[in-house]
Amino acid sequence: MLDMHTNPFSEMAHPGLKEQECVLWEIKRIEKELIKQTYQLKNKIKGIKKIQYIDTNGLLPVVAENRLPDGFKKRSASFSKKIPPGLGKIVGQCKPMRRVYSLIQKAADSDANVVIYGESGTGKELAAHAIHELSDRKNKEFVTVNCGAIPEALLESEFFGYTKGAFTGAYVDKHGYLDLADGGTLFLDEVAELTLNMQAKLLRSLDDGGYVPVGRRKPIKSDFRIIAATNRDLADRVKKGLMREDFFFRIHIIPITLPPLRERKEDIPLLLDHFVKRNSGNGSAVKIPEEIVQMIRDYHWPGNVRELQNVIHRYLAVESLDLLRAPENRPAPVKTGSAAQQRHVHLQQALEDFEKSLIFNILQAHQWNREKAARELGITRNTLFKKIRKFGLVKAV
Repeated sequence: MLDMHTNPFSEMAHPGLKEQECVLWEIKRIEKELIKQTYQLKNKIKGIKKIQYIDTNGLLPVVAENRLPDGFKKRSASFSKKIPPGLGKIVGQCKPMRRVYSLIQKAADSDANVVIYGESGTGKELAAHAIHELSDRKNKEFVTVNCGAIPEALLESEFFGYTKGAFTGAYVDKHGYLDLADGGTLFLDEVAELTLNMQAKLLRSLDDGGYVPVGRRKPIKSDFRIIAATNRDLADRVKKGLMREDFFFRIHIIPITLPPLRERKEDIPLLLDHFVKRNSGNGSAVKIPEEIVQMIRDYHWPGNVRELQNVIHRYLAVESLDLLRAPENRPAPVKTGSAAQQRHVHLQQALEDFEKSLIFNILQAHQWNREKAARELGITRNTLFKKIRKFGLVKAV
């Protein structure tokens, strides 16, 4: 028999009880202690109000309105370092993008209207899609409207639809954007381009959900949520009288600003890897030389992520890195072929190759808006159209 100091089941440890009774007593005591600890642990777990896991190809779990015990916080911190973050089709792990992800999640949890700010090519539509896919409206339509591409005379019929016979050429009823977005999301891209008159009409629909198609008298109801996007300062447009103040306040409930690529260059390696794998097809991923990677890091990316995507796509296709505005200390374009190959290229052919590449990249950066591209190139639209035909340029899918 063990000494009483080392044996908790001895008769001396529990005076008045036999050894077998001591064993049973100690077992019951341990059982009660375990039950007590289990109950305390359950109470701690109840402190977690809500944890939402986002299926985003490796996004960190987003924890909302939670109060985690210290032990859980430590585990979560170590867990977060192992999973590469991202959201939907958005790629990035820098602090500015993590803040964007947090705002996207909050916007998805709400049904309030959203305005996404950002330069051209920063991924405003991807952010809008992420909000929609994470919201309760994900099973309904996501209707995209390019507000700057609709002629003013057609705005009302495009948004509200029309009935058969409403005007010459109206042979059948047509559903408008508001009807198509019923129960879902209406994405207003380039919202700053909407006319004041159209803003007023949309405002009435936002107030009560009702609208009247062209040629109809009775209003129709539609339950839609607006997510708008712009590369302009809407508050400044209100001051200048280019946007109605009441319309601005109605849509500007949750503002989200996407950082330009030049302010999140630490994400460039992730983006490179993503675009290389995406454009490599079924073959093995191409490894980009270190000097090319360094040039990409040094470049200031006026066209942001969209420009980077197009540059990588072209590089993989023709092994040529063409940047619109290369840094002063680095020449562009950069050919990755051998020196022997480059010696046999005539000057005229090299100039034409560069011109073709320059025009294509600028068109891509402006989403093939010919007017904006021609303005940046410093040529007329007619000249641009001639060069597009000359080089056989087509919009990249």
